[in-house]
Amino acid sequence: MDKKDKEVDILNSFKGVFKPGEMCLVLGRPGSGCTTFLKVIANQRFGYTKVGGEVMYGRYSVETFGQRYRGKSVYNEEDDVHNPTLTVGQTLEFALDTKAPVKRLMFNITHTKNTVVGNQLLRDVSGGERKRVSIVEMMITKASVCCWDNSTRGLDASTALDYAKFLRIMTNAYQCTTFVSLYQASENIGCGLAKGCRGGREVYFGPIKEARDYFEGLGYAPKPRQTTPDYLTGCTDEWERDYAEGRDKTNVPSTSEALEDAFHHSTIYAALNNEMEQYCEELREDEHTYKDFEVAAREEKRRGARQTSVYTVFGLDWCFGFLRRLLVLLFLDTRMKLLTL
Repeated sequence: MDKKDKEVDILNSFKGVFKPGEMCLVLGRPGSGCTTFLKVIANQRFGYTKVGGEVMYGRYSVETFGQRYRGKSVYNEEDDVHNPTLTVGQTLEFALDTKAPVKRLMFNITHTKNTVVGNQLLRDVSGGERKRVSIVEMMITKASVCCWDNSTRGLDASTALDYAKFLRIMTNAYQCTTFVSLYQASENIGCGLAKGCRGGREVYFGPIKEARDYFEGLGYAPKPRQTTPDYLTGCTDEWERDYAEGRDKTNVPSTSEALEDAFHHSTIYAALNNEMEQYCEELREDEHTYKDFEVAAREEKRRGARQTSVYTVFGLDWCFGFLRRLLVLLFLDTRMKLLTL
């Protein structure tokens, strides 16, 4: 870091517990720390000068989880970044070759198997189909923690709703824990929990069905025509919020610090502390679940792969898969150059 640069705290005093099969909707206006939260939860801590606090994956610490089960926590960034000249089939075959022990069928995108994925410059599959490619890639990882960063950007309302349903199906089927940040999320998103962020501070974490009543109780005006996610995001934005009749910013928590303090004195926060204590007690008593997890992680590995390795496939198989994709990319790039001459 340059001497002129200053360290800035992006996240402060976040707390929560998430269980298998739960979906958490992470809400906040741009710049509130949602992306950083998702990356830290996915154990992708590079790029930050310091990450404090404690994140536990069950009974595993960040260090242990990263060394032994790195592929069990994954992060999907806002843009769908794929090799644009590869077809959908080639993209997913590479993911299967380097991760999954058995091949699976693609869902609802088999008709695009031989179509190139494309990007902003090379158009081919639609945005919704490209999004499905990302979902299938994430499913192939069989991760326990899946983080999705504003992945509905650029999608129409119908496709965005289908995407949310796919996430719910994936969470139920794999019993993973899913974190998703969305702007203009539908009321039918399917998330049971919501986490509100403002200025890098946690201003709400609890059941999404109780969130509207909580902010109305603080003194914000009811807006029944708005979806719950839009309403919660608006309450954290000084340009969008409206106060209830007879209330204003002098008697309603409106700054990041005031909203955080109000949440820490709420019954929802007290219930969260009790739930965390109960869950920690369950972790100390539950040996069977974690032995099953370790056995399942070992059984996923292909023949030849070291049991202590974070990779699923043997090193030579892994190199062969990369080499084959590299040759395909070189061939496709050469063909594209010839076509443009």
